[in-house]
Amino acid sequence: LAIAKNNIIKLQEENQQLRSENSLILLKAQQHLEVTQGDVSVERDTYKQSRQGLDEMYNEARRQLKEECQLRQDVENELVVQVSMKQEMELAMKLLEKDIHEKQDTLIGLRQQLDEVKAINVEMYQKMQSSDEGMKQKNDMISRLEEKTNQITATMKQLEQRLQEAERHRTSAEEGARRFKLDFANKADSLQRQIEYKERQLQQLETDMKIEKEWRQTLQNDLERERDTVAQLSAEALQINGLKKEFHRLHDENIQLKTICEDQEQALEELGSKLSESKMKIEDIKEANKALQGGQVWLKDKEASHCKLCEKEFSISRRKHHCRNCGEIFCNSCSDNELPLPASPKPVRVCDTCHALLLQRCSSNPT
Repeated sequence: LAIAKNNIIKLQEENQQLRSENSLILLKAQQHLEVTQGDVSVERDTYKQSRQGLDEMYNEARRQLKEECQLRQDVENELVVQVSMKQEMELAMKLLEKDIHEKQDTLIGLRQQLDEVKAINVEMYQKMQSSDEGMKQKNDMISRLEEKTNQITATMKQLEQRLQEAERHRTSAEEGARRFKLDFANKADSLQRQIEYKERQLQQLETDMKIEKEWRQTLQNDLERERDTVAQLSAEALQINGLKKEFHRLHDENIQLKTICEDQEQALEELGSKLSESKMKIEDIKEANKALQGGQVWLKDKEASHCKLCEKEFSISRRKHHCRNCGEIFCNSCSDNELPLPASPKPVRVCDTCHALLLQRCSSNPT
């Protein structure tokens, strides 16, 4: 009975140690989960704000690209008129076209960069979704751990009840021993029965001790598993910190793209000022040519969409050219001849029909 009493005291001490260790582990896990949930919420808010800013930038860049394309079409029409008026203006317009192509290449590069930023945002959103799923799984694991702790506490309560019953049996056994000493002569048979009963109780206590040892082993295994889950949670927290650093890097790249867009806008404004100056020069040249040609009415560029001879549609590669004799608009292949006219002693561009008529007139009137 003394040995059983010592074993019971040891079991009580081990149960108290297990309770304290379980409570400490649960507190640490709850604190770690609260910290990770706060970090994830902060990162989600920053990601939403950055995504809204990027969408607004993308819409503004798209609108600016449409305006710049419209401006480019107008510039090309004006450049065609300027090339057809004089060779000196042709050189200037070629330089301007070169600048426009360079700006267009830069705009294409900016569009590709914006597409890349959009793809990166989609990847970040997918990563945030995966992290949310991971948090859900972690919450499920925490709920399972809580259930296991509840089960462990229930088993501990059962063990305490069994220990109380064992103490009651021990007290009853001591009382029986006292009675046995007093009534030794009269109650030999009853003593033998009590001894057998006590032996059965001792066997039952041994079986209970074995069961308690098995429960202790299972509890240790559960604690090791919980430690493994805590290590996994720490590794996932490190991954979340890496995602946060990558998000900051993307934010810095976005700021650099904003500065590049502002520089391109300034360059386009300078190009627009140069084009306005070239428009003024073209209007002056038009007025001078009208005065030289004696008030010849030229067909406007907007009124002609096809060549008058071959009837091919004008485009960026097939440009418009005025005939200096009749004033109609032709393509380059139908107006690649040059002849001197009364208004201009130097050879100027004329269409094929005017070229044939002028040559016929010169052959019929050689004087």
